[in-house]
Amino acid sequence: MVLESMLNPKNAEDKPWHVFIVSIVYTFIAVFFASLLFPSQASILSVALITIILVPFFQRMFILEEKKEDRAAHKLTKGNLFTRHAKTIYVFSAFFLGVIVAMSFIFIFFPDNNLFSLQTETIQGFSTAAATQSGNFWLYFQNNTQVMVLVYVLSILFGAGSVFVLGWNASVIAVYVGTISRSFIAQGFAPSAAYLFGVPLGLSSILLHGIPEIVAYFIAGLGGGILSVGILREKWGGKNFHLILKDSLILLLVAECLIFAAAFIEAV
Repeated sequence: MVLESMLNPKNAEDKPWHVFIVSIVYTFIAVFFASLLFPSQASILSVALITIILVPFFQRMFILEEKKEDRAAHKLTKGNLFTRHAKTIYVFSAFFLGVIVAMSFIFIFFPDNNLFSLQTETIQGFSTAAATQSGNFWLYFQNNTQVMVLVYVLSILFGAGSVFVLGWNASVIAVYVGTISRSFIAQGFAPSAAYLFGVPLGLSSILLHGIPEIVAYFIAGLGGGILSVGILREKWGGKNFHLILKDSLILLLVAECLIFAAAFIEAV
């Protein structure tokens, strides 16, 4: 398949826009089949289908990242932990943005209450909490840390299990920016103009705290993913495993620092 060849991990690291395009296509496919098979549960099933479709790719990518750790353990590669895995963050970002672009497009141009019912309820819950807990740093920090730990643990247990959490968060953001676009439509804008204007505006409104928060989830997913592969492939107690475990925990610590920064920015 053409799409499958575009999602070769080595190719994807060099050309993350391939992942962006494929994520858009697969999101449309997932939403279509979710609405066709179980329309009343399409809001969560679409995210589950995206996960099922893309988990094999991310699992292969984590294997590739774990091999980089092997080479680093034997000093066969240059660069530090972050330069070794920087391209993976670009791949995660491309996947995340692809889901947002596709789902916000569907939300605006194919309005269906069942397609995004759970995402809409989640946003309403966030709005209520923001109104009553505005500026509560520790609440933001605690909630985001819980999500980050969930991403890390799911990556360890299921390899690329974090893809579901990331896909869900992308779908919620898509509905958020789609809602902003719909407000422009209500003011008389053409749907296409509302989409092109509303999506960037919506994303920019959460940019300051959103970038460190989402990148933290990416880093936590990467850390859990390489540890998951290392547990299966490496000898426990060996030099390679020690490096993988150390790097995984470093990535988790960096992710927590980003969560702290994001919570501080959001609370200010």
